[in-house]
Amino acid sequence: MRYIENKILASGIEMRYLSEEYIFRKGQKAEFVFFLKEGSLLFDWPLDKTRSKVINLPCFIGIEEAMDGKSYSCSMKTLVDCKFLVFERKYFLMLMNEFEAATPYFLQKKEDFNILSS
Repeated sequence: MRYIENKILASGIEMRYLSEEYIFRKGQKAEFVFFLKEGSLLFDWPLDKTRSKVINLPCFIGIEEAMDGKSYSCSMKTLVDCKFLVFERKYFLMLMNEFEAATPYFLQKKEDFNILSS
């Protein structure tokens, strides 16, 4: 599994975002999957009881939306300068098909994010 993770992370495009910058908003078409390398994020679910959640651990964001071709279910904003690996949706889906173990890996990462954000 570590081999798959290293291959996948090595194929992301590194991007930096400034503090207080929206990465995406609820309802926006999910064109990208993000991996937070460094920083702190604020997630806002406008209709949810928890409403807001801060995450500052490395994690994948947007897997479920990219896999299902949905829009983002929340808004995500940086709280500090952040570093991400970014994967275009088409490329992300290609990665899932390229490696046999990629689908189980991403399904686990999707569950990890759901636990982290609850």
